[in-house]
Amino acid sequence: MKHEENKKSSFFLLLVIAIAVTLLGMAVTYIGVENFNNKDRRAELSNAVYDGGKYICEDFDVVIGPRGGDTGAWLKDPIYDEAGNELHGDMVGTIYEVMLTNTSKQMITDWTMELYIPENMWLNNAWNGKMEVVQNVGGKEISQIINLKEYTQDEMLVNHYIDHTGPMITLMPEDSIIYHPSEADNEMPLYPEKPAKEVKTSALIGFIMYIPEQGLDYVTNFNAGTVNYHLHMSVWDSRMFMTLVAMLAIWCILLFAWGFSQVRVKKLLERQKHDAMIIEQSIKTFINFIDAKDAHTKGHSERVAQYSYQLAKEMGYSDLECHRIYYIALMHDCGKISVPFTILQKPSRLTDDEYEQIKTHTTYGDKMLRDFTSIEGINLGALYHHERYDGKGYPKGLAGEEIPEIARIIGVADALDAMASDRYYRKRLPEEKILQELLDNKGKQFDPVIVDHVVKLIKEKAIDISDDEKEQRKETIS
Repeated sequence: MKHEENKKSSFFLLLVIAIAVTLLGMAVTYIGVENFNNKDRRAELSNAVYDGGKYICEDFDVVIGPRGGDTGAWLKDPIYDEAGNELHGDMVGTIYEVMLTNTSKQMITDWTMELYIPENMWLNNAWNGKMEVVQNVGGKEISQIINLKEYTQDEMLVNHYIDHTGPMITLMPEDSIIYHPSEADNEMPLYPEKPAKEVKTSALIGFIMYIPEQGLDYVTNFNAGTVNYHLHMSVWDSRMFMTLVAMLAIWCILLFAWGFSQVRVKKLLERQKHDAMIIEQSIKTFINFIDAKDAHTKGHSERVAQYSYQLAKEMGYSDLECHRIYYIALMHDCGKISVPFTILQKPSRLTDDEYEQIKTHTTYGDKMLRDFTSIEGINLGALYHHERYDGKGYPKGLAGEEIPEIARIIGVADALDAMASDRYYRKRLPEEKILQELLDNKGKQFDPVIVDHVVKLIKEKAIDISDDEKEQRKETIS
């Protein structure tokens, strides 16, 4: 029983450990994903692979050029100040577009793109997101984020002038423009391409640049820039996390099933215990009828059952088998219900006919118990407990291991109690005499192995048959 309880506790402990380890693994995986998402990433166009007008970076592609692949350029007349001084000569105006496309397996978030100015030019307009202008003026950096679609003259901090086309922001080499994408126009986040899902995978940046003293076919080369960004992975996209979730589900199902089974087993054990109590009470009630026929053998069946239980336990039987042997031993003399009082209580030697009649209690007991199927083999004790190891017993004259071991155990226990009890025809034998009788009959009346066990129990006082003990010491059967 204790072994079974230990196995249950070990299984429960293993499940709890498995769940704890799985949860820890999920937490570590989640932290790993968060660290992945929060990692600042930076890509330089100058380090990218340039192929067919496309900058190929690790997580995205960038295409920079005039809108539609053609300049679509126009000329802007010279501009003069109020004093008539020429601010600049003819300029070519061109719409440039930058296409940034996500080629990674994760979303691109929190991205900005900075383009370094390759020559003198003026930024006139930009759309969708906001443009940040970074100017170096006299060694001092001026930076301002400007919405070129909505601005006021007073808000402009960077070097510029205003004409009929709008603001003209002065840009020189070492200056830069930084594009901040518009979430309203779905430029952030940029999703990885998934054919089954219609999502924004790229952003189109448009702006107008004016470059002085160049022809209509002139296109400047924005070949230096930086993209700062984050990649975002959902924890549910992690194979490890999904594996751990599946494992957690399995452990929880096993834990629930284990708990449910324990409740059912507990109820079943309670039912079995209740049924066993009813069976035991019924058997003991019947035994009381047998004992009532012979006052000198009162308690004999109970003591034989106790000795048999202790012997079975000493011999290594399981708790369940020990209980079964206990009940079988309780009923070993049930056939005596058919034997007349006069024979059972006769103080003198029995005649041959009387002895033959009393021997019938074995076969009669067997017939009484054959239909008692609640306890397997309950008839074995009644039928064979008077068989002898040397084959000279009754009713069938079986010898050695032909006799069921349960019957051999009960046979030793029966003889032990008979020698240790008062009978009509003699007084109880002293302990020394009983031990001698047991040893003298090893291999004759009794199984020698079982005799060794019972002698050991008697000497250790696990079975107490001393003169001053009227009630034999009993081990609690539960």
